[in-house]
Parts: sequence; C-alpha cells; structure tokens
Amino acid sequence: MKNTILVISALLSFITTQATIRTVNNSTGGAGQYLSLQAALDASAAYDTVYIHASDIIYPQVYVVRPVVIFGEGALPDQQSLDATYIDRINFYFSEFYDTNASGSKIYGCKIGNLHLGTGNVNCNCNTSWYNSASYGVNNITIERCEIGNLKMTSEDIGVENYALGIQSNIVVKNNIIRRLEAGVMRNCLIANNIIGDPVVSGNPGVESYNNVFVNNTILGTYVSFSGAQVNNNLFMTILAHSGNLNIYGWNSALNKNVFSIPVTLCTDCGVTASTNVFAAGNIVNEAVWDWSNSTGQIWNSGYSNQGPFPDFHLLNGSVGSNYGTDNTDVGIYGGPFVWVDYLSPSPRYRYYAPPKQLPVLQEVNVLNSVVSPTGNINIQVKAKSQN
Repeated sequence: MKNTILVISALLSFITTQATIRTVNNSTGGAGQYLSLQAALDASAAYDTVYIHASDIIYPQVYVVRPVVIFGEGALPDQQSLDATYIDRINFYFSEFYDTNASGSKIYGCKIGNLHLGTGNVNCNCNTSWYNSASYGVNNITIERCEIGNLKMTSEDIGVENYALGIQSNIVVKNNIIRRLEAGVMRNCLIANNIIGDPVVSGNPGVESYNNVFVNNTILGTYVSFSGAQVNNNLFMTILAHSGNLNIYGWNSALNKNVFSIPVTLCTDCGVTASTNVFAAGNIVNEAVWDWSNSTGQIWNSGYSNQGPFPDFHLLNGSVGSNYGTDNTDVGIYGGPFVWVDYLSPSPRYRYYAPPKQLPVLQEVNVLNSVVSPTGNINIQVKAKSQN
C-alpha cells in the first residue's frame, strides 16, 4: 500500500510543484493518507493537490474554502473497473471570516452529485448590507472531465438572512457531462465541449452578465436561457420538447452557427440575435437521444445508465453540422478548441469518461535492483503515458 502511494505521488509530481500532495481513499482496506476527504481538504494549504481514489463508497459532502487542485481517478474510467471517484456534493465557499476563499481551485476526473460554485459561507459574521451588494464571488475555477448531476453557479447563504447573488467570473468548464446547469451572474466564463442536460440557465434579465462563451457543447435541454453570452457552434440535440419547440431566452446574447434538431422559439424582447443557425435539422448524430419512458422533456439515450456507456454524439456522414462551425470544425463536442476525447473500451460503441489528461496512466513499474543493503536505495523505473 505504501508503494502505491509513492507511485501516485511520483506521477503527480509531473503536474504540480512546490505543493503538498495528499491522497484520500475511503474504500475498505484502501491505500491513502486520509480516509476523509474533508480532513484532507482542511489539512491543505493554498494550491495543494488532493488525489482521490476511486471507491465503491460515495465520498460525503465537502466544503472548499481555499484554492486547491482536486484529482479523481475518473467519473467512470472503463468497463473493467466500474468504481468511480464519486463525491456527493462539493461546495466552493468563502471561509468563516473571509480570510480565504476557494477562488483559483481546479477539479478533474470526478463524479459529483452537486457542484456548487456559490459565494455563501459557513457561520458568516459579516455585514449583511455589504454581503448583499453582490460585489464578490468565487472566480478562476477550472472544471474538467467530470460527470456532474447539478452544476450550480449561484450563491447560497448559510447563517445570513439576506440573499446575495454573487458574481462568478473566469470559470472554465470543459469536457464534462452535466445533467443540469444553473448560473447567476456570470462574467468572462467559458463553457466548452460539454454534454449538457436540461435545463441550461445562464444568468437572468435582472443582472449584468457579460463576455461569456458557450461553444461546441452538445445540449439536450428543452429550456435554454443565456445572458450576456456568445453561443457558437453548439449542437442542440433535443428530440422531444415540452412544447414541441425549444424555447430560448437570450438576453443580450448572440447565437451563431448552431444546429438545432427541432424548431426553436426565440424571445422577441430580450436583445437576442440569431444568425447563420440551422433550425429543425432532425437527428444528425450517430445515436438518437430518445426518451426511454416516452415522457415529455427527454434527456438521455435509452441505453444510457450510470454504469456506461453514453451515446455516440459523432455527427452522421454528410451531416449539416459537419465543418459548419465558425472555426470550420464540427458543431458539438467533437469540434472546437477542446475536442472531446472518447475513452473506448473495448470497442467504439462503449464510450466512457476519460480520466484527467494531466494524470499519466501507469503502464509499468520495474525494480532495477533486487538486492538492497540495509542502508541502500531501491531503484525503481516508472513508465507512464498521457491520456491524450
């Protein structure tokens, strides 16, 4: 078990410097420095790394109050090992007295029931009038290659009566599967190459969101709302909507080079512009995304389950979305700046979530000297490869 920890630490040294690495494992007999994820986070200083082993036991809710780097082994690594790094809920919050906050954190390769980028705080004793001014927020957060049940980018007050929106800025969300996305005030945020479910809500007409980019996502929702955003090169692959059309509310937003499988209803008084889009294109991906229960407002393919695989969203040959994007790549997750990487095992039909690309895959460990004196050193050769 000790050797396992040493090997993981050696691999992580490729990606982190001058920071402490902590390992967490809550599985029975598992190798890790910590059994509790919250204990590992509490022990971490700013910009430390926490590596969380996959486990058959869900990690309970945690609070992050300083910038940390969180690595999981994957939301669903492959069909040979169905255990995931599964965390019930992660809250990126301010600390009790605002001396630290979670801004600057990064998270990779985790399955998360709820990920909350809120600006609430635990046992806050702050001035409520200042707190309610919405002049602060969690920012500079990166989320990559995770499966998220609900990504909530709004405030939540704990111990404070007044509600505060908060401002989420410089958030990068790429290459994730997100069942539900809900955001408040967004500024300079990038949502790219994700599979996003229902609904997609970004900002609202009463707040000033701006400079947000939604690009090359495959979106399966039946209600979509954007505020202050460029919405480019997305594939809206909705087969059955609640009202027969996809309803889009785009306050001060622009839609360019998107492809919609069904007819679209745009709001007429919210400042949305929509040019060079394709509406009512029908199914243009390899596997149609039908509702297994035949209810209104479907989201996922009938063959999808939490044990994998997820549908094949590659475009059909000759599809209207092929090379249609503003950058002349495909619309949806397989085009654009952060192309989705399929993790195939064992055939192209079985698509799983790729582990973090920053984490090399261990291929071989060799002990170079089989005999060691009591004061000697063991020479170990480690061979690994990148995920991409």
